[in-house]
Amino acid sequence: MARSTDTRSPATAPRLWLESSTGSRPVVHGCWWPRSTDPAAELPGLVLALDDRFGPIVRLRLSAAGWSRRPHDVEVDGRMVSVGYFSGQSTGLLTASCAAGGSIAVRVVPWAGVLEEDWDVPESRIATS
Repeated sequence: MARSTDTRSPATAPRLWLESSTGSRPVVHGCWWPRSTDPAAELPGLVLALDDRFGPIVRLRLSAAGWSRRPHDVEVDGRMVSVGYFSGQSTGLLTASCAAGGSIAVRVVPWAGVLEEDWDVPESRIATS
């Protein structure tokens, strides 16, 4: 498969929840809700958020299914991050490798094709705490 060269995209803040850093090491470190199926648009913001918590991310492993294209590298803040797509990887899991060693597992909630502004949630149903 040919490598995509058009992978530059401005990083947007990801919809991401991460486990608190206190306590024992979790099996899954967080949950991510991408806004689309385009990894070049979605991954830079995710990588920057993970960089802030875990140090530089150098490689991502994703499922081969569920993405509109499969660039093998994405540009993140002036550096390239390698991306691998694997048919054996669950569509609900992303694994990130850190420059300092170790890896991070993030649950992926696949994009359902519905934009946030289209959500119709009555105010009485919105959780407040």
